[in-house]
Amino acid sequence: MEQLAQPNLVATVADGGLSQIVLPLVAFLGGFGLYKTAVYWRVQFITAAMIGMHVPPNAKRVLEYSCGQGKNMYYYPKTIGMVVGIDPDAKEDLLIQVSVASSIPFVAKKQSLESNSGQAAGTIDAVVCTGALGAAKDPEVLVQEAARILKPGAPLVFVEDLGALGEKRNVLDALTTSKSAEQFFQPAEYDSLWATLPFAPTAIGVVVRKGGDGDTSKGVKNKGATGKKEKPKDDFEQSLGLSGGKRSRKNKR
Repeated sequence: MEQLAQPNLVATVADGGLSQIVLPLVAFLGGFGLYKTAVYWRVQFITAAMIGMHVPPNAKRVLEYSCGQGKNMYYYPKTIGMVVGIDPDAKEDLLIQVSVASSIPFVAKKQSLESNSGQAAGTIDAVVCTGALGAAKDPEVLVQEAARILKPGAPLVFVEDLGALGEKRNVLDALTTSKSAEQFFQPAEYDSLWATLPFAPTAIGVVVRKGGDGDTSKGVKNKGATGKKEKPKDDFEQSLGLSGGKRSRKNKR
C-alpha cells in the first residue's frame, strides 16, 4: 500500500488482505454470481466507511461525481452543509427525495463529468468519486478540476471499479502519476491488494490537496465555457453552479 503519514488510513477500512483471500475463495466455491454479490456489498461497506472517515464532519460543501441515485447520501456526516452532485444521468426529482430522507442538503447538476463543475476555486471541503473516474474518457480532467476547487488539505476520496481485467488502470495513473496528481496532490494512499483483486480490482483510497507556502494551486486555471479565467463567485447560489437545477435544503435543528 502507498503510504501517507497515517499508514492504516485505508487498510483499516478496505481490509485488503482479507478480501484477497476470502473473496476469491467465495468465487471458487460458490460461483461468480455469488462472488460479484459479495464484492458489491463489501465495496458498499467500504464506500460508507471511506466517506465517513475522510469527509470532514464540519464540511460546508462537498462535491460528488457520479452521484447516481444518491445512495452515498446516507453515508455522509449529518453535520455537513451541502453536497453538490454531478452526473450526466442525474434524476433530480429522485435525488431531492433521497436528500430529504437522508437529511443531507443536496444539489443535483445534470451535466457531463468532464465539464467545468461551476464551483469557485478553493471552496470545496471534499470531493468524492465512486465510479466517475472509470466512466470519464480522461480521468485526469476530473483530478485537475478537483485540484482547482478543493481547499488546501482537503481530500479526494475514491472507490473506483477498475474493470474485470484491470483495463481501467488509467484511473490509478490519474491519481498517482499524472501531471495533475504530482503537481497538486500529496502522494496517493490506496489499497494495493484491492487494486489487484482477481476478477474485480477496485481502486480504494484518498489523495489530499497540497497546501501551505509551497502550494502550486496557481497553476490550476478556473475556466468557464469561454475558456477565460474567471473571478471567484461571491453569490452563494451562483457559486453552486446552479443553472436551472433543483435544490433541496432541509433545515437542521
